Amino acid sequence: MITRGLILPREVIHDVKQAVQGWCMRCWNEVDKPRLDNIRSGQGGCEHCSGKMRFPDEKARRIARAWGYEPDPDVPYENDAAKWPGTCLAQRHPCAPNLNMRFQSGPCAPCAEHGFKPDRPALLYLVVKFDLGAAKVGICEDSPRNSRLYEHRRNGWTVRNTMRFAQGRDAHALERATVKSWRSRGWEPVMDNGLAYDGYSETVSLRSTTEAEIWSEVCASAGTAIACFAFCAAVCRCL
Repeated sequence: MITRGLILPREVIHDVKQAVQGWCMRCWNEVDKPRLDNIRSGQGGCEHCSGKMRFPDEKARRIARAWGYEPDPDVPYENDAAKWPGTCLAQRHPCAPNLNMRFQSGPCAPCAEHGFKPDRPALLYLVVKFDLGAAKVGICEDSPRNSRLYEHRRNGWTVRNTMRFAQGRDAHALERATVKSWRSRGWEPVMDNGLAYDGYSETVSLRSTTEAEIWSEVCASAGTAIACFAFCAAVCRCL
């Protein structure tokens, strides 16, 4: 299932027709119990990031607003893969993305200059939210225009450290590798009273690991031991 379907199972598989609980290895959302025989035949996979998800109209509009654009009130939602015209909330540009794009980019092409770019400088960051007992890794553009960390602070997260990359694709690769290592050890994302929220799929419980251990592994993977030592010293001062 891992090599053919990009699914990380959460349980032992006893039969090819067994409905398996697991995670999509692209978006780290829970998948709807795929079966190995379906995966091998090219069916199944992740309903969240494969364009197969079908939301109720109002929920789809909430997802679109959280992503950064307001769908046209006169155009009904069709499915996760259909273009849905609307207006960019940042600069009021017209745009027509599909909701499946939210896992790869921003909704508005004219405003893409202000968002994460794989070939532009980027930050990988570690934030924590103490009331949830959660730590989160994420990526954003390395620019004074960037508001991602500000948004996290506004939502109750505390920024613990950042790491700079000349190219965003390297930050993205390290983020994915970090989250993948958590899931491979059985460390699940942290929900908020059983509910998902923006960015929850890149979280881990601080009961499973610590801030210092997370950043130490990030630094080791990136080959930046100096940044790791600086982070550990900062944590010690905070404690």
